[in-house]
Amino acid sequence: MALSEKEDILLRLKTIKGHISGIEKMIEEEKECADVLVQFSAVSGSMHKVKNMLNKHFVDRCLDKAILEEKDIKEEVTRILNNILKFSE
Repeated sequence: MALSEKEDILLRLKTIKGHISGIEKMIEEEKECADVLVQFSAVSGSMHKVKNMLNKHFVDRCLDKAILEEKDIKEEVTRILNNILKFSE
C-alpha cells in the first residue's frame, strides 16, 4: 500500500473515531434523535468509503501476486470476489 493511501485511510479512521466519540456524547446528553442519526449516517458513509479503499487495495495486491506467481487469473478473480462479497453488507 502506498504511503499516501495508508495515511489517507488512517486519517479517515481517526476522523470516524472522533465522530463516534461525538455520537456517544450526544447520546449521553440526550440530544435530538434526528441529530444523532445524521452523525451516525456520516460515520456509516465514511466507513463505506474506507471499506471500498481497502477492497481496491486488496484486489490490486492479490492480482499483482497472482500474476507474479503465474496463477490462473480467472480463478484468482473469483477468489477475490468471493472474499469481497463475503464481507459485504
